[in-house]
Amino acid sequence: MCNPFEEIVNVVEDIVDGVVGIVEDVIGWIIPMPEIPDFSQQNSEQQARGVLVNKFTANGHIPIVYGTRKVGGHVVFLETSGTDNQYLYMALVLSEGEINDITSIQINDNTVTWSGDIADNTQITVGSGDANFYDGASLITCEPHFGSDSQTASSLLSTLSSWTSNHRLRGLAYLAIRFEWNQDKFGSLPSVTAIVQGKKVYNPNLDGTVTGGSGSHRKDDSSTWAYSDNPILQLLDYLRNERFGMGIANSYFDSNFADWQTASDVCDANITPYSGASQIDLMDSHIVIDTSRKAIDNVKEFVRGSRSYLNFSSGVYNILVESTGSASITLTEDNIIGGISVSSKSKNSRYNRVIVNFTNPDKNYQSDTAQFPPVDETGLASADQHATMKTADGGLLLEGRFDFSMFTSPYQAQEMAEIILRRSRSSLDVSLKTDATALDLSIGDIVNITHATPSFSAKPFRVQNLTLNSDHTVSLQLSEHQDSFYTFGTQQEVASIPNTTLPNPFTVQPPASVTLSDQLIQYNDGTVIVALDVLVGASPDKFIDFYQVEYKLSSESDFIIYAQGSGLNHRVLNVVDQSIYDVRVKAVNTAGVSSTYVSAQRTIVGAIAPPSDVTDFSCNVSGQEAHLSWEAVTDLDLAYYNLRFSEELDGTADWQNSVALVEKISRPATSISVPSRKGTYLIKAVDKLGNFSSNATAIISNVSGVLNFNSITTQSEHPTFSGTKTNVVLLDGALELDSSELFDSASGNFDTNTTRFFDSGANNADFLSTGNYEFANVIDIGAKHTARVTASITQSSDNPDDLFDNKSGNFDDASSNFDGDTPANCNAHLEIATSDDNSTYTDFRNFVIGEYEARYLKFKVVLTSRDLASTPVVSAVTVTVDMQDRIFSGNDIVSGTTTKSVTFTNPFKSGNYALGITGQSMATGDYFTVSNKTINGFDVAFLNSSNSGVSKTFDFIAKGF
Repeated sequence: MCNPFEEIVNVVEDIVDGVVGIVEDVIGWIIPMPEIPDFSQQNSEQQARGVLVNKFTANGHIPIVYGTRKVGGHVVFLETSGTDNQYLYMALVLSEGEINDITSIQINDNTVTWSGDIADNTQITVGSGDANFYDGASLITCEPHFGSDSQTASSLLSTLSSWTSNHRLRGLAYLAIRFEWNQDKFGSLPSVTAIVQGKKVYNPNLDGTVTGGSGSHRKDDSSTWAYSDNPILQLLDYLRNERFGMGIANSYFDSNFADWQTASDVCDANITPYSGASQIDLMDSHIVIDTSRKAIDNVKEFVRGSRSYLNFSSGVYNILVESTGSASITLTEDNIIGGISVSSKSKNSRYNRVIVNFTNPDKNYQSDTAQFPPVDETGLASADQHATMKTADGGLLLEGRFDFSMFTSPYQAQEMAEIILRRSRSSLDVSLKTDATALDLSIGDIVNITHATPSFSAKPFRVQNLTLNSDHTVSLQLSEHQDSFYTFGTQQEVASIPNTTLPNPFTVQPPASVTLSDQLIQYNDGTVIVALDVLVGASPDKFIDFYQVEYKLSSESDFIIYAQGSGLNHRVLNVVDQSIYDVRVKAVNTAGVSSTYVSAQRTIVGAIAPPSDVTDFSCNVSGQEAHLSWEAVTDLDLAYYNLRFSEELDGTADWQNSVALVEKISRPATSISVPSRKGTYLIKAVDKLGNFSSNATAIISNVSGVLNFNSITTQSEHPTFSGTKTNVVLLDGALELDSSELFDSASGNFDTNTTRFFDSGANNADFLSTGNYEFANVIDIGAKHTARVTASITQSSDNPDDLFDNKSGNFDDASSNFDGDTPANCNAHLEIATSDDNSTYTDFRNFVIGEYEARYLKFKVVLTSRDLASTPVVSAVTVTVDMQDRIFSGNDIVSGTTTKSVTFTNPFKSGNYALGITGQSMATGDYFTVSNKTINGFDVAFLNSSNSGVSKTFDFIAKGF
């Protein structure tokens, strides 16, 4: 079989090493300057960036990844689905397969946090902890394929009719991805990269069937191979691969791959890069092979990255890593034919600083540099420092730059720079011709030279070129060898340089908060509406362009975009009372990308919130009237004030145990005059929805007025309440509204009705709306009089449904006060009807205190419930009838000589009244007598000293009730 390298290189002449051209180039990376192949015409930075780019081409060359590298890929399939193009499907080929693993995936330079491990032929979605591509749900679904020859078609892409079961992409590592459209996350076609643990390779050291090997690897069974970052094993794989490599048969290698085992062991030797560091390999390779290049150029990349020599000798390929070693033979003047040529390095191949470009994972797999001497060279001997070497070179800066993109370790890169520099400064070149003794040498071997002229005594040299001459002599080109060049010197730890973190336009910080409140607003025409106020907490993001405020009723599904602007205060008008509103706000940056939403919810209480308590409540008594005044309540939905009275004087009066004095005092009034009584006046504001102030404001008055009142009668109905009951019941000595449903009339079984209580019926709001109790007896004051009637009622309230644990909804969303609003939802008051004949009565009307002209007084208690869930509980009812003192008088009345009868136009209730009479022109001994004193009048007679009747003119005054 012919030598494939001979065909590729087209080597002419009878040269023992068919890959002399390769070796010359490989060694040329040190001395002389290399022949730069096509791929290296790009600078290292462009190469590194190019590997990460997504390419859109139908016939692009698929790269090969050995070791671990971050790569882009070839987009070989791109299609949207649905009439609205909601989903974008992509097939991105990363490399030839089969690869070992994909450790991470980046979308638009953001590493995705997945919901599970990245595994071959397994769909994964974005985890909820990912801030970039999770927006209530995963926006990306990915299905990796590692590139086995037996892999099946992607189930993710197979949902499209254009991707069938035949689209298997066998032997190619690729990502099947589905993106869900989201304007805030994808401003354009997504860019995808992945960190790939590359191709699995054969390792003869792990093959138990070859000498020196031990393990399960088999050279012709790729399923037994494993991931490796060893450059020798990667080169061996590339040389043997028939699909994308050289396709060299196993017969062109030693059956045991002995020198390949030795060379790989050299690369895997453990070194400590700096004091205290964990050990690393002497040489690793993490390389992306461009399959568009000539295969021979790719071979050169492996060879130069491993400091090795690839020879074809005796029909097989051998590999040798340039490292420490000993000579295989010694050539003396007995073997050397003719003269010996010795030369030192020229200025063009001598360096006092060497810079090596490598691929740095800590810098997003971009190109970086390491150098020798290092920037911090304080730990080096003076002779190895740059200034010393530069002085020795006549003050010239001799700087060499070399690309080793397969290196990802700055310590391995600096070691390579040091070897290059030391060889350039201390290496002699020798040319000579020898006899047939040198026929056993190969390129890269070490040979000792002993020669008197240059004073060489077993001086080691490494073979760089070997030519078999027609006269059976051998021409050698040698370079000086020093073992010390290959001893790894401890380096300084690479300084941690903070990354430059630029703002990610697709990551927007949301608003800090959103706070909701509501209030009433009054227009000029008096119209009052409820407004929802939205306060946005500013986002800490400095690139925010505006905020978008959206709202909806919680019962609706779609939000309404209400405002877009930079302002933080927004007001939604005409919201509905007692409704629940959802509000969400997002920040939008100058690139048009939105943040996540910040949400809040509020139950509108603008008009259902209790009105403010009344303030500055005062009382001034003037005559028989109490003049009450207060400060106007500022609530816009104020309807009126409610005034009550209690006879308590010790500060214990409360709202529910008082009686209504004035039901409605319309706004804007802030004062009222009422009959003066001793007791407590209480006032509350009431809004348009009937909500009362949370707390009653009270004032105590100890002055009842200047007139004297006389008690006529007091009638109490408690505790028996024996009068007529309509829609009310007597329970535990108190009156309550009756329920609309009898306990026994409820449907179902008692034990199964777990949502209700024993004493509250089977339904909510079970009370009748109104009921009354009519006093057992009519009050008869004896005659038609003007009397003052005063009511006293003791009441509380009850709502069996309104237990704390029985309330629905959230506690904070309740519209009532913490301690309930039952007293505002039910009430009991007294009504009065009057008659002169106990037959025809007036209609019943409300009263608390008042003067009525009648003989017969009839009373009833009216109980009402506004919400049908509350009932007043009336425990005591008393009515007091009294009459104020009245004065009747007459003057200049002529008595005549007999008895004079005086009749009152308005009789007294009681005959126990005071009477005063004054006679005019009374003579000495004149006097008068009063008789027949009744409620209707009296008789008077004037007499002289002889007890004879005389006529006198008199005045009188009568005071009573």
